[in-house]
Amino acid sequence: MWPALYLLFTLAFAGALLALLWRPGAARAMVIWGLAALLPLLAAVAGALTGQVRATRTLAAYAPQPVTVTIVNGAGRQTLTLSPRDAACVERAVRLHSRSELLTARNPVPLSQDTHIVGALPPQSVVEALGIRGTLTCPNLRALPDDPDSATRE
Repeated sequence: MWPALYLLFTLAFAGALLALLWRPGAARAMVIWGLAALLPLLAAVAGALTGQVRATRTLAAYAPQPVTVTIVNGAGRQTLTLSPRDAACVERAVRLHSRSELLTARNPVPLSQDTHIVGALPPQSVVEALGIRGTLTCPNLRALPDDPDSATRE
């Protein structure tokens, strides 16, 4: 309901701005400036609220469960049981090809653009919805520098 209301406000303000611009001199410059400045703000709020509603709908059908996956890095393979949060973090890191490592009880597991996952991670739409809702935190995922030699130069 709120996204539709903000969209309606945005369209109403856009219509008012167009009506005032259609007849030059009908309004003061500050009124025109105020309406023009308010339009992007209203559009951004309507978009953000729409994203929140979609994320809520996506997460309503999601039942978080631990998953068992095999992470393949070159010749190395490691089978892990991941918590729902860690599984979502791994899905995002692998999809975005970010250089990072998953901190496990035994040893860190590197994740790079060459990493392949065997097993079922949460769907991309669920991971994106968790990010939009602000509930995707990744304390067990550590980002690595893009250039492996940059750590030795610093």
